[in-house]
Amino acid sequence: MAIAIQAALLLEFDKFLKVVVAESMQTTQSNTCTQLKRLENTLKIIGPVVYEYRRLIKVLDRPQNDTIRFISYLKIAKRLVLKSSNATFRNKYQKCLHSAMLTRLNNELVKFFQTEFASSMKNSAGNENVDQLLPAFITHVSVCNLDLEELTLDIMSDNYSLPDYINRMGQLKALCLTCHDDYPYKLHDLSSIACLPSLTTIRFDHVSIPSFQPIFALKNLKKLSFIMCEISDALMSYTTKSPHTLPNLTCLEFNMCYDLKQLPSGLCNLVNLRKLSVTNCNELDVLPKQLGDLSNLESLNLHCCTKLQELPESIGSLCNLSSIDISDCLSISVLPKEIGELCGLRVLKMNGCTGLQELPVSMGKLAQLQEVICDEETSYLWMDFETDIHNWKINVVEDDRLQSFMKIVN
Repeated sequence: MAIAIQAALLLEFDKFLKVVVAESMQTTQSNTCTQLKRLENTLKIIGPVVYEYRRLIKVLDRPQNDTIRFISYLKIAKRLVLKSSNATFRNKYQKCLHSAMLTRLNNELVKFFQTEFASSMKNSAGNENVDQLLPAFITHVSVCNLDLEELTLDIMSDNYSLPDYINRMGQLKALCLTCHDDYPYKLHDLSSIACLPSLTTIRFDHVSIPSFQPIFALKNLKKLSFIMCEISDALMSYTTKSPHTLPNLTCLEFNMCYDLKQLPSGLCNLVNLRKLSVTNCNELDVLPKQLGDLSNLESLNLHCCTKLQELPESIGSLCNLSSIDISDCLSISVLPKEIGELCGLRVLKMNGCTGLQELPVSMGKLAQLQEVICDEETSYLWMDFETDIHNWKINVVEDDRLQSFMKIVN
């Protein structure tokens, strides 16, 4: 029976890999091709585990039943890949949804076989809600209406420049720049943004950012978001040390920015920042050492940054930090002892941190800690602190990895 199941698994895995390779070569959609190449790389890394059944059963919780389920999931995943690469999407939202499913499919495979990625993570490319991939506001634009407070511009060509009438929209508070194509178009000139004194919210969706200088000239900006953007070169060229940059910015978000490898230290001068969210950025491997300079930071979300290896020691200086999310940060193997100095920390989300082997003794000093969200394996690390922290509650998230995989491919 086991031999037959193993043979069926190998057959289905080979079929799935061949489909991924073939579709990545044939698809005309640049973004889909990139995601399929990433998925192909993931499959090649886990291939030796699948081919050697004795290694595979060490990964599975219930070897025979889980193998049968995994075979059925591979069949569904194959259909998802075919549908995503061949579909003619009627609108951008369908593209976003399929893009998100391919990304989550890859991330779930990385999580499921994470032990095989320990030595390969530096060379391999790598859930937030899919709703967060969609624009936060949609406004049909009338060029004649210069009193708009919310505006969405659809980027229809490469090297796109903002329209001239932007300079006359003095009441504009929220701006979204979004690209409908398969690959992010480059924004040629953003200098007109600096002429919008009332702007409080900017969202860049699937575009390539040329420069941050016009953005950081905005004095009233409160929220800045980058979704599926090419951003790394422009961000790393941002070197200003002025403490007055973006003085009112309270929320900074990066999601699914695949070329983002590190955050520049200059971002730590955003003295009024309260929420920093860097999620599903699978190339991010380091945070700035000066992170502790963000003295007003209240929420730090690093969900599913699979290459991130550590938190900086300066994190202990964030006395206003009340929430940390490092869930599915697979490469974090140790937490800095300074984390015990977070006197205001109330919520710590760390499910999927399978690389953690122990917690620093200083965790026992987190007197305000109320909730720890983790999986069963990580929950055992907290047993030594039960007598130190009296008000806490551990919420154990059941980590049925195959069921999570099923949700993605269905």
